[in-house]
Amino acid sequence: MAEVTISALVKVFPNGARAADGLDLTIRDGEFFALLGPSGCGKTTLLRMLAGLETPTGGTITLGGQDVTRLPPGKRDLAMVFQDYALYPHMTVTDNIAYPLKVRKVAKDERHAKAREAAGSLQLEELMERRPGQLSGGQQQRVALARALAYPTELFLFDEPLSNLDARLRLEARTFLKRLQTDLGVTTVYVTHDQSEALALADRMAVMDAGRFRQVGAPLEVYQRPSSRFVASFIGSVPMNLLPATVADGGLRVGSNRVPVPAHAREHVAAGDEVVVGARPEYAELLAEPADDALAGTVAVVELLGTEYLVTVEDGDLSVQATAPEDPGIGSRAWVRLGERHTLLYRADDGELVDAPRAASARDQMVAAG
Repeated sequence: MAEVTISALVKVFPNGARAADGLDLTIRDGEFFALLGPSGCGKTTLLRMLAGLETPTGGTITLGGQDVTRLPPGKRDLAMVFQDYALYPHMTVTDNIAYPLKVRKVAKDERHAKAREAAGSLQLEELMERRPGQLSGGQQQRVALARALAYPTELFLFDEPLSNLDARLRLEARTFLKRLQTDLGVTTVYVTHDQSEALALADRMAVMDAGRFRQVGAPLEVYQRPSSRFVASFIGSVPMNLLPATVADGGLRVGSNRVPVPAHAREHVAAGDEVVVGARPEYAELLAEPADDALAGTVAVVELLGTEYLVTVEDGDLSVQATAPEDPGIGSRAWVRLGERHTLLYRADDGELVDAPRAASARDQMVAAG
């Protein structure tokens, strides 16, 4: 297996765009690591540099302790699955899966045997003589995965391999990928813009923006303790509530409301500080009666999420969301308690997380991100 290390990695395109801006990262041996971020953030460019398909402008890449920064793709011990599958249309499924072995001069009988073995793990046995044009999107995706599996490697690179599948197939393929990587123990780097995929699959993840890492950590850590407002707003199927506030009168002034300063942040703020309070709707509590530690407003929108409702409460310019087991009714009066345990507090000037148990770690991440 292999540990992947990138150091001071830079990629500047001829037009001046910086797809990688001094990246430092170590991906542990056998780890499933996700690169998550919006379109254009640099995550696919980073993956292509790991594969050798893009040449870095500066910095180094090591794989298993070997410097591979300038090695061509064929000299790197890795397999890559592309977003569009990159199957050869004139070849059968068998030949597509076996092709990397053919390039490496593996005997025909041996490479076909390996192709059948890889195909068997993905339920492709009945499709071996078909060509890609005769396959569904989900089947083509499995062929691309089988091609990667057929060649023994120390590193898997996945470039949004599930993005062309419908919702049900995505869920099935996601479950399969996690099980497969766990069984094989192969170091895996997975690029996606889908946060649910990153949260569900990764052992650790990096959130990227504008060619930089904004936060690196375990999925639950990134979800519950994001290190900046960008990460807080990007992670979560329902966006985090980010509410401008001022420290005053021993609490926080949020619009016309006053709520307590979270216990973990009290020693980090002073009267007059401009801050941003962050709270995820799923951790907020919707109340039908007034409470001193809750934000008051009127129910403006109610959305059914399946097992619960997402309720938007507004008061002038203030808008905050919370989940509730029942529909409170549009136009009704409601109060939202943010929940101290899961409430985050940010400095308004630089977006730095103020969280006593993790303050040093978050601060270090912000410095590393530039």
